Amino acid sequence: MKKNTILIFASILLLGVISFFGVISCKKITSPTDNLQLIVDYNVIKTTIDVHLYDVTTGQLIPNPTKGKGSIIITGQDKSAVIDMMGIAPENKSIAINRGVASMALQPKSTYTPSHSKMISFNIVAKMPGYLTTTKQVHLTEIGRNFVRVNMIPLDSPPEGVTVGRVSGAATAQNGRVSAPATIELPNGRSSLHIPEGILLRDTAGNNLSGSLDVKIIHFDNISQDALSAFPGGLTPTVERTSGANESGMFYSAGFIAIEITDPNGRQASSLAEGKMELISRVSPQTYNPNTQTSIKAGDIIPFWSLDENTGSWKEEGTATVLEKNGFLQFEKQLNHLSYYNFDWFLGGTCISGRPFIFNTTPAVTGSFLMKGNVFRQSDNTFINTILMWVDGNEPVYTANAPQGVPVRIEWDTENSGFISVAPNSQPTYVDDLCGQSPINVDLITSNSSEFTTISVNISLKCASQPDVVIYPPDLTLYCQNMNGGDIITFGLTSGVASIPGIKIGDTYEVWFSYDGVEYNRQILVTQNSYSFIDFEIPADVCTEVFGY
Repeated sequence: MKKNTILIFASILLLGVISFFGVISCKKITSPTDNLQLIVDYNVIKTTIDVHLYDVTTGQLIPNPTKGKGSIIITGQDKSAVIDMMGIAPENKSIAINRGVASMALQPKSTYTPSHSKMISFNIVAKMPGYLTTTKQVHLTEIGRNFVRVNMIPLDSPPEGVTVGRVSGAATAQNGRVSAPATIELPNGRSSLHIPEGILLRDTAGNNLSGSLDVKIIHFDNISQDALSAFPGGLTPTVERTSGANESGMFYSAGFIAIEITDPNGRQASSLAEGKMELISRVSPQTYNPNTQTSIKAGDIIPFWSLDENTGSWKEEGTATVLEKNGFLQFEKQLNHLSYYNFDWFLGGTCISGRPFIFNTTPAVTGSFLMKGNVFRQSDNTFINTILMWVDGNEPVYTANAPQGVPVRIEWDTENSGFISVAPNSQPTYVDDLCGQSPINVDLITSNSSEFTTISVNISLKCASQPDVVIYPPDLTLYCQNMNGGDIITFGLTSGVASIPGIKIGDTYEVWFSYDGVEYNRQILVTQNSYSFIDFEIPADVCTEVFGY
């Protein structure tokens, strides 16, 4: 099935309209078509989103897998708003991943224009070979460049605080029905799952599971920062309550468990009939109960939630009571379907757009750069979110769907910008409430070393069938890396021009961007402050669909 083109720049009738496309000549014109370059400015796209997928164990962007491919699936309320960077609605709402990055945009329609009074929201479902499928809710309240960080769990080398248990042939099903009971327990005893004899297992399409069953259980320790930073679905979600109403707020976690049961045909169990499975999950005695404002204890009651890993939707399932058995605190729940499960207190209350952040650089820097902030609750010193902010001079940057009335601490990271550091008075930054009007100032220090410079790069695209048509791409995000082993640096392209601060004269850099999973790259030996490339050739099918060439 073909992709659906949302932006049609290629109407042949428009190609000659000088008021829409700039026409330039390089030499004296000897015929109406000689030596002309048609410039197609693609910057009708005003809002872009780059999703950065990190291996939570290594702390690095996930490299391209040797087997299979990764993708981002778009679901949720405003999924129809999402297009790819060339203005095409992605087939099956799937965005390709390259070097751990997936780039997308919003349709340039008033319906999908975010503002401080109108939030655009959708979910992303991240799938990568060798990693636990995870989800995150995306909320946008500003046009421009946006970034989302997603930490993923490598199943073969999970971080501290995450336990992965995998049992092949744990049980057997015939026409969906389990032939003998089985109990699967994690090595450290954190969680166990009992599968009763006779229970009927079906996938989301209603197909019966049959044959040898493989069981996977992943337990997240709620007092581990690494585990919480990769918490599927996020800790500041919009959820469906038992009343059916949707509510935005913040989780106070007491543990998370992902359960997957698959048969030899790749069918994954979703619905359970004629029986229930029993889940037992231990909880740390250091867990903070926000209702009592003390540590958790036996008898405490906590809401119980499910996360649909295929849609990123949270649903309240009921409650669970903390039990004390054999010296451990634990939950025991009867399951009537399979998904990801979470024991959490939920405190509602968010603002669409939070207080403005102002980043003050001394001395001032030319060019934009990315800042990362890890946000912690002050009440229990618990990680709740990672924010990525695109800094462009003293322009204010806002958080979206921020928890209201919650004092937080933000620890900043300059995202590999070696020429910038955070001033001691701003590291960390304490904020009494992310919601409100008064600005939050963050002071940065810029290196005055002569080894750093800012370079300007001009980038445009072309179709092989129309080499004289120069296409200015949308305001997409590009990446560069020092070939001597430096970190990956993020920079932005605006109207075909990018200013990259913090570059070392004399070093060689690789510069790249991706479209539909295909990478376009160049190596630059930096000997000057300006470079121009007009030879990035885009795929023929894209040229045909978008431009009609």
